[in-house]
Parts: sequence; structure tokens; C-alpha cells
Amino acid sequence: MMRQTLAVNGLRDLNKAKRRDAILDAALTLLDSRDSNDITTEAIAALAGVSPATVYNLVGTRGEVIHQLVARIMEQLGESLNALDPTEPIAAAQLIIDQSVQAFVSNSNAYRQVVSIAQVTAGLRPEAVDPSSFQVTAMRKARAMGIIRKDIDAAGLARQIFLSYSGAATLWSSGRLDDAGFLTAARHGLFTALAAAATDEHRDQFLKRLRPLSKTLNKKAWADNRP
Repeated sequence: MMRQTLAVNGLRDLNKAKRRDAILDAALTLLDSRDSNDITTEAIAALAGVSPATVYNLVGTRGEVIHQLVARIMEQLGESLNALDPTEPIAAAQLIIDQSVQAFVSNSNAYRQVVSIAQVTAGLRPEAVDPSSFQVTAMRKARAMGIIRKDIDAAGLARQIFLSYSGAATLWSSGRLDDAGFLTAARHGLFTALAAAATDEHRDQFLKRLRPLSKTLNKKAWADNRP
């Protein structure tokens, strides 16, 4: 009886997850061609093939749908990080940047709106996952392995990297950076911070990664997109 109950509960959870993804995918499809202010819960529900009540019960209000689109990217990122070699904190730090940027630019029209709304309302609701926590874990490992200096506050460094990333995301969501510029700026922030905090043994590797990024930003991402 217990096994049967567990199987039923597991199937229910799987069905809920599928319907949640369908709701989020529908919202993303609508955001690709419409302004967020013109999208209703009813429209999301109709495209997802569920009732408006199901949208509310599984995801929440229309505003919550927007935040859940970001949360889903964070969930997928967490799964990818768990699969990485734990002795490669710099690979993890770059994966955090690269995978999240790639997810956002996979549908630029929609996610530019999502990022703008999420950033404006970030202080109004707690996040289930603190995005900077991924970088905190990576930087603490990097310090423990002697990649960054022992006198560096690993958590503070990680949050500075996240702030730089958030700045790049803001410029991208407003159209001042194109998709490639978003990735370049986000990587630039990461390797600038790492070069500044690295031990002597590791600094050159970060400077080598940083120099071409700086040239690209100066020649393209910044110069071509001035207001």
C-alpha cells in the first residue's frame, strides 16, 4: 500500500511539473511577441492548455509567472553545477555566467522583459534561490585551493561578480548590449574580479582571459551601443 501511495504521489508530482513547465513555456511564447502588460493569466492558460485556476495554483499570479521563469533557469543551473567536477571552481564560476546568459539570450525578446521586471521587483519578494550563492560556493572553493588569496573575502568577491553580471543584464535588457555583448560583459566582470583576487601563481591565466574581452568591449559592446 505504501509503495502504491508513493507511486501515485510521484506521478502527481511529475504531472504538476509538466503542467508548470507548459505554463512557463506559454508565458515565454507570449512574451516573445507581446508587451508584458498585454499578457493575461487567461491567455497564458489558454496557450498552455490548462485553466486559469491551474496557473494560479501551480505558479501563482501573472507577476509570479515572470519570477518563476528566472527561477527555472536557476534550477537548471544548479543541476548543471552538481554535475561538475568539484575540484574545478573556476569552471563552475564560468558555467554560472555562460549557462545563465545562454538561457536568457535563447529568447531575447521575451527574456529582456523578464529580466527588466525581475530586477525592478527583486526587493519586493524573497528569492527561493539567491543567484549569488552559486558564485559564493565557487569562490570559497577557489580560496581553499589557493587560486584566490587567503585574505580575500570569498563571499564578498562572489557578490561583486554577481553585481557585475547584474549590471550587464540590465544593459542587455534595455537594449544597450546585444546578446554577444551581454556574454562578453558578464565574462569580463568575472575575470576582472578573479585577476584582482588571484594568487601570484594563478593571476596570469585570468589576465590572459581578460585582455581579449576588454578589447571586444571597448571596440564593440560599449562603443556601438551608446545611447
